Amino acid sequence: MKSLRRSRVKTWRLRRVFSHGAAERAIHRKGFTILELLVAVAVIAILAALLVGVFSGAGENAHRATCVSNLRAIHTAVTRYAGDNNGAVPIGYRLDKKQFNTTLYSGSSNKWVLLGVLLEAKYIEDARVLFCPSEHDPTQAYNTSQNPYPIKPGTNLQGAYACNPLVNWGTASTPPEWPRLQALGRTPLLADGAGMPERIDSRHRDGINVIFTDGSARWFPRKDFETELNQCTSLSAAANDPQTRLWEILADKR
Repeated sequence: MKSLRRSRVKTWRLRRVFSHGAAERAIHRKGFTILELLVAVAVIAILAALLVGVFSGAGENAHRATCVSNLRAIHTAVTRYAGDNNGAVPIGYRLDKKQFNTTLYSGSSNKWVLLGVLLEAKYIEDARVLFCPSEHDPTQAYNTSQNPYPIKPGTNLQGAYACNPLVNWGTASTPPEWPRLQALGRTPLLADGAGMPERIDSRHRDGINVIFTDGSARWFPRKDFETELNQCTSLSAAANDPQTRLWEILADKR
């Protein structure tokens, strides 16, 4: 009998010991080891990076869509202007440099020029359609201290969209001869500014939106005109030839 009692007491004590050890292990397992924490942090960082990329890409796609919408609105205004002015369209470039094809207001002459004529004549009511939503350069973006709108006398206003540089306006507020819409055929009319690599770097980076005289629009990857673009290293008449070839590429690949 005594032997049986001792055995039962021993068994009960062993159960308590094992039960206590299991409970301790369970309590300790409620936390994380350093390795597990590091793995969790790494996974969270990877997921965050992926989400940032997804949302960033979605934002740029939305900006591209808005950019095309802007170009269509400007095309409509150009078409209306042409209908009221014997087919004339206010496109071209200034100061003998084909890269000077985005100016809206000349601070030196205090005159509206190029697409700015549409704004002055109220064919465009909201100036924001003349600016790219992806623009990061304050000298080209809408209403910044370096590119103010409403205009300030003596200060240039630069838009985002480049005119096909078909005619040189020089320093005047009108061209020596107006391009006529019907005479142009199907050719690029306007595009995201591509005067220098920096102009694209500060916007869509990978390419430009282009709208044609018939109202159709298309995305052109940067690789299609990269060679010509890289030859435009400064604002100079020396860049006129590569600019001409760049616009020819846009016309040939339509």
